[in-house]
Formats: sequence, structure tokens, C-alpha cells
Amino acid sequence: MKLRKTSVSAAYVPLGIFSSRSRAHSGGMDVVPATLNYLAPRSTRNLRYVAPGAYLTTTEFSSYTVPVANGRPYRDQFGLDLTGFTLLEHRSAVADFTDDEQVSGRYTAEARHLVAEAAGADLVVPLGPVLPSASEVHVDMHPDRAAALFAGIHAEHGQPGRPFRRAILMSLWRAFSPPPQDWPIALCDYRSTSDAEGLPNVMLIVDRLPRPREVPDVIEDAQARPAGSVFPFSEVHRWWYFPDMHAGEALLFKLYDTDHSVAWRAPHTVFRDPSVSPPHSRQSIELRLAAFFY
Repeated sequence: MKLRKTSVSAAYVPLGIFSSRSRAHSGGMDVVPATLNYLAPRSTRNLRYVAPGAYLTTTEFSSYTVPVANGRPYRDQFGLDLTGFTLLEHRSAVADFTDDEQVSGRYTAEARHLVAEAAGADLVVPLGPVLPSASEVHVDMHPDRAAALFAGIHAEHGQPGRPFRRAILMSLWRAFSPPPQDWPIALCDYRSTSDAEGLPNVMLIVDRLPRPREVPDVIEDAQARPAGSVFPFSEVHRWWYFPDMHAGEALLFKLYDTDHSVAWRAPHTVFRDPSVSPPHSRQSIELRLAAFFY
């Protein structure tokens, strides 16, 4: 498979490493066989109900075993505008990532500066921490919802009367438990995806979860509700992960970029790493941010 080209020049990673015969590197294998949950072809009601402390999904998924490659030997060949993600070195001053006060104060301020520098943005608006990454192949933003989201954020936090020329919704993901983690995050190389991929997975915020038989067949105002994207299986997808992540580094990846001449999103998921024993239970924090360019 030939990876797509973008306006950003860089050497492509050799696809031979995705072969089952790839050799071992020090510190881990080139690839691990990972079970990823893709959107099932039979799934027609793609809904995610979220209530305080619980959620219910009617979306159906099917499991596929795919090679996920160790990105560490190739980290300089990834980039936000090339592959949709990048690995950053950053030592946080936060002593306890489970402390809401430290996360909302010190860590949010750190993240704003880190993302502004990494992306070259003029304005970065932290949107707060989110639930740990889901175990299905997804992006937490459907393209149809992006314009309204950016307009609302910029109206509240932007410069009055000054329109932005570009906006990016991103996630900053950091593991703070000791390596190796049992459930690392995997990222799909944007160049191995199609812009037409992805179906809306509509989110409904409710006070209590409905019983499965109470879920309607049609949500009349679905277009007005938040939605992510879920993806059917594709054999051309190329997946990467960074084993043994520690608190001194973080992954930054795109959920949506208004500039579609470059990598504008990175499908992702978590997976159980079969290559580590015994693993540590992964603890991680994911912070969502909107970056604006004038």
C-alpha cells in the first residue's frame, strides 16, 4: 500500500515493519498483534448515552487482530500535520494527576503552553479532562459538528471581531502509571486513512440510562447533538503505539483540523498489549484543547 502524500515533506516509514516476520528491537518488538474493535457492518443505531458515572452504547463493534507497530524508532518521522499525532517530551510539575485541583490549575496551564508551542497556535483554549480513551476505533469529533463547536468556543474565548483562519481540536494524552502499561493507546497513521471514512456516533447526555428496549430507532434531533466518528475495518490502516510511556512524555493528536490539506485527524483506540508481562494497570489523563490561528 502506498501512503498518501501531504503538503508536509518527510521520509515515509518502511511498511515492511508491519510484516509478521519483523525483527525485535531492544525494548520491545517492532509489532504486536492487537485486537481492535471496529464498527460492525450490521450496526445501524450508533448511539452513546452518557449519565452520571455510567454510559450505554447501542453501537455494535467487531474485533479484528491487526499489527500495531512500535513508533519509538521512527518518532522523528511523525508529526501533527503529517500523521496526525506527535510524541512530546514534557516533564510536568504536577505531583498527583488524580488531584482535580492540580489538574484544573497547574496542569491545564502547562498544557496550554505546551500545545501552543507544539502547534504554533496563537490561542489555545483548554476544554478540560475527558474520560479515558474508549476501546473502539474512533475520533471524538464528527466533521459535521466541528464548525459549530469552534464558533462557540471562539465566541467565548477569542478576540472580538477577529476571525480565525484555522482551528484544531486536539487531545493531550499522558500515562502516569509505571511502564509497561496493560492498555496503551494506539494511533492510526492519517496517511493510511480515507477522508470519507467514519460514521457519526451520536452522544446523548441523560440523567439516567435507558433500558435497551427503551432506546428509540430514530433520534429526531440527532444532527443537533454532539457526535464522534466510528470506523469500519480497513486492511490498509497502519497503527502505531509508543510502549513504556512515562509521565515525562505525552502524546498530542488531532481530533479535527479545519485545514484539510494536511493530516486533519487521527483515529485512535486503546488495546491490551499481549507482549508485556506482568503489565501495570494503566493510569492516564486526557485533556482536550482547541487551538486557533489568526
